[in-house]
Amino acid sequence: MRLYISADIEGIVGVVTRDHLAPEGFEYERARDWMTDTVVAACEAAHEAGATEIVVSDSHGNGESLKIEKLPDYTQIVRSWPRPLTMMQGVEVGDFAGALLIGYHAGASNRGGVLSHTLSGSAFQEVRVNGQVLNEAGLNAAIAGHFGVPVIYASGDDVAVAEIRDIVGDIETTTVKWAHSTRSARSLTPAVAHAAVREGVKRAIARIGEAKPFRLKAPMALEVRFRHRLPVEHLAYLRFITQVDTYTIRYEATDAVDLSKFLMFLFGYSATATM
Repeated sequence: MRLYISADIEGIVGVVTRDHLAPEGFEYERARDWMTDTVVAACEAAHEAGATEIVVSDSHGNGESLKIEKLPDYTQIVRSWPRPLTMMQGVEVGDFAGALLIGYHAGASNRGGVLSHTLSGSAFQEVRVNGQVLNEAGLNAAIAGHFGVPVIYASGDDVAVAEIRDIVGDIETTTVKWAHSTRSARSLTPAVAHAAVREGVKRAIARIGEAKPFRLKAPMALEVRFRHRLPVEHLAYLRFITQVDTYTIRYEATDAVDLSKFLMFLFGYSATATM
């Protein structure tokens, strides 16, 4: 049995502010340990339940947050950017029984949740596909679904796991913290959270036969609402992009891979045009 893990940091135990998100933050190194130890806990639980190989996507920040020397020998890791399948790169290689989303957060337009955003906290206000608001988990579940891989598990704060279940369906989840605001939460301790993740992953694998891939109807009408005007004005010059309003563009993707590549392009472009 092969499994796939996509790991982010905002939904990791103890992570509550930007001090945990990047190298300049005073607790970033500790957050990297919490993130890595959570992924290790998930891998060990999956291995005990029969997984022989696990591909892990380091999907936060520069894509180099996980401390790879701590990962078990039966794992492989996807690092750094850009990548055509964004946070799900590697899911296209071989057969996977399921995908696990570790340390995920709520979407940009959700009123609650810790450090909620969608792909870029500084660039995007909201992402919709075929009229449905999707967070990173929903977008990534669609990418996995394109390759026939169901999402079977997710962990994060209480708002995130509720939002993920609403989009993806009745999957196993683990709540490691309860949001007070975008930068405050009541959190489990790392050891307790890691034990809870272990149990959650085992429950998910026990139900793996129930899981079905999450698929979006093609062609996919992608609408991205930006926080700033300039990227929209520039992108509207392209003949395959429609400007919907001052802050929103529309792109018709042929499938989830095309959708992912376009979002990766937007992510890279928006970093240079935010006024």
